[in-house]
Amino acid sequence: MLVLAAAMWPAQAVAQDLIGPANLEAAIDLRGSVVGGEEGWLDGGFGKLREGGGEEGGTMARVRIASADLAWTPQFTWNLSGHVSATYQANVPDEVDFSEIYLKFRTSPGAVRFGARAGVFWPPISQEHSGVNWGVEDTITPSAANSWVGEEVKVLGLEASVETTLAEHGLSLTGAVFKHDDMAGTLLTYRGWALHDVKVTVGGDFPLPPLSASTAPYQAPITNPFWEEDGRAGFYGRLDWTPPLPVTFNAFYYDNRGDRMSSRAMQTSWRTRFWNLGAMATLGDSTVAKAQAMWGNTLVGPDTPYGIPADVDFATAYLLLTRKVGSDKLAARADWFETDDNSFVEYDNNNEDGWAATLTYQHPLKSYADLLVEVIHVYSDRPARLLNAGIAPEQDQTLLQTSIRVTL
Repeated sequence: MLVLAAAMWPAQAVAQDLIGPANLEAAIDLRGSVVGGEEGWLDGGFGKLREGGGEEGGTMARVRIASADLAWTPQFTWNLSGHVSATYQANVPDEVDFSEIYLKFRTSPGAVRFGARAGVFWPPISQEHSGVNWGVEDTITPSAANSWVGEEVKVLGLEASVETTLAEHGLSLTGAVFKHDDMAGTLLTYRGWALHDVKVTVGGDFPLPPLSASTAPYQAPITNPFWEEDGRAGFYGRLDWTPPLPVTFNAFYYDNRGDRMSSRAMQTSWRTRFWNLGAMATLGDSTVAKAQAMWGNTLVGPDTPYGIPADVDFATAYLLLTRKVGSDKLAARADWFETDDNSFVEYDNNNEDGWAATLTYQHPLKSYADLLVEVIHVYSDRPARLLNAGIAPEQDQTLLQTSIRVTL
């Protein structure tokens, strides 16, 4: 990418300042929350939300800085830029760490436009995250699909894209090869789906809930989603279509090509593959609808006469509606999710099904600050709660939270 940029240098203007107000962005999220129900997943429980209840399901109230992000986006030339972002997140094992680090190249506007980026980044899946700090746009909490992307689907990759217009139809094709996503599927299998705005960092790890007696001797009580184990490169591809209508569609496929056997510190490379379909429609002047559907499979361990130790199909979908009311914004989202365990269910049951409903109100306080109020109710049925932790498999949780977001 650097060689390509140098070759094009005579056709480019002088580089912009590398450090200045235009190249730096900071964001702080001051969060207040009230929630009851089971222990949160960040505390080693099976909870489905960022926050969990107290002892024996008691209600807990919390006020704290949920996150603070800083991004540096130097513009080296008209076509070549960089991106370095770091984040602080409360109640995660590594509270401060790098989030994304990459170089990005894009040709000048034309009938056909090419782009590339190389480094550490999230694949282009989420329709709910945006901005240089990969923040959630319409709500405080993203959907189950994009919560999982944030926690387990970050890569060290080389990505290329091409976009053009044919008969008023916008088309874009993106493809990448990557490493450092061998653990994708660990949280999804042993904890299940969750809804939260926690983002995996370069050196981050997350706790797992209580494991079954058959799994605990082979799996560490934590997972490091960004580890590389087997040395094999995965790949993904995405197709975007924008017809001459106020709608967009995209299709995405991912395969990390994990060998299911390479292991370090009781963490083993998983083989995870999935499809993701997305759509967005503008419904009049004030209303936008977004939808995603994701389904796939994750595997770990050798083939045996009785099956693979962990073999789980997963699926989730959501519909999100946002509406502008003056300067305010309302958002409503419905989520559905499930996992289907295909092996050794009597010893290690990773089945799950559930749903969630989210309502969010957003009000601008200043040009640089917004107030958000959100309520989420989530229901899930997970037999592993009873088998591994001795609690009821069916759980309900309701979270009420407020957020003051400041962006500078």
